Amino acid sequence: MYANLLYNSIISDSRHKIKTGLSATYDGYDELVLTENFSRVENSVGAFFEYNFDNLGDLNFTAGIRADVHNRLGTFVTPRFHLRYTPWEKSAFRISAGRGKRSANIFTENQQLFATSRSLKILGNGGKIYGLDPEIAWNYGFSYLQGFNLFNRKGDVTFDFYRTDFVNQIVVDWENPSEVNFYNLDGESYSNNFQVEFNYNPFEHFDVRLAYKYYDVETTYLSGRKQTPLTPNHRFFANASYETHQSAKGGNWKFDATFNYLGEQRFASTETYLNTIGLSEFSPSVATLNAQITKVFSSNFEIYVGGENITNVTQQNPIVGSDNPFGKTFDTTYVYGPVFGSSYYAGLRYSIN
Repeated sequence: MYANLLYNSIISDSRHKIKTGLSATYDGYDELVLTENFSRVENSVGAFFEYNFDNLGDLNFTAGIRADVHNRLGTFVTPRFHLRYTPWEKSAFRISAGRGKRSANIFTENQQLFATSRSLKILGNGGKIYGLDPEIAWNYGFSYLQGFNLFNRKGDVTFDFYRTDFVNQIVVDWENPSEVNFYNLDGESYSNNFQVEFNYNPFEHFDVRLAYKYYDVETTYLSGRKQTPLTPNHRFFANASYETHQSAKGGNWKFDATFNYLGEQRFASTETYLNTIGLSEFSPSVATLNAQITKVFSSNFEIYVGGENITNVTQQNPIVGSDNPFGKTFDTTYVYGPVFGSSYYAGLRYSIN
């Protein structure tokens, strides 16, 4: 159940806005895992205040603070801040920062770990949720967008960087090949996320989008600080779309192609175990290509053909120990890429006005 009381107003004029209110929540969890009952009730009452300044031009910022009283998380305060500034034409600079605190549903959020032969263990420390303390993190970052004209054609480029620092985290540790351990963080855990995106319209009806993302995610496990499993450091995305001019009868053609690249990903578990099941410490990189062609006959009717994973990239033996699903090595958590090869399709769309 959720209830919210909200009040909005202005200070002096519409450039200065305030928002304040009260909220209450009640969550009942009914959870049975391996014959053990983890049912619980969570409820909270909170109040918040937010100030927004907008000069209707180049500056807009919001600052807010919230206080909650929670039956399991205790009393805590969560501030946040967001600013948008336009230093010159076709630009936008944003920065944001905030704090978060939450109770993690460790089983619901990690359901894939049930499809293994691993035993599940909670290394509790007396906390009030699964015997663990809640997660607390600070996140902050910035974004910069710049539009431009190149050869009289429009485009834009965006740079994003965001970081999350965990004060406390519930670590999901499957570095031991026979276990999955849940415990509170004892050490450093962080996530850095950098992305650059480029959009351009080289000529009429033709659009190009390129994006590169770099992930740097590390957590301190019982066995030391390591890169989070199955999280590639490098990702690349490219999309090109073209649409022909509309004919006198109202029909035209649409062409679309998308390329995705995922860099190598670290596998969990010990090196000795990985050698036993035929895996190295890192997965190979993965590149896939999708494409579609659409013929538009009218605003009501069109047909299309396309293909997915045209490069026919597949992961060999994605399920470890598939020949013995009740054996000690059965594990479905080592999937890093497509398990199906190329697929092709055709269809039609008919819209009823």
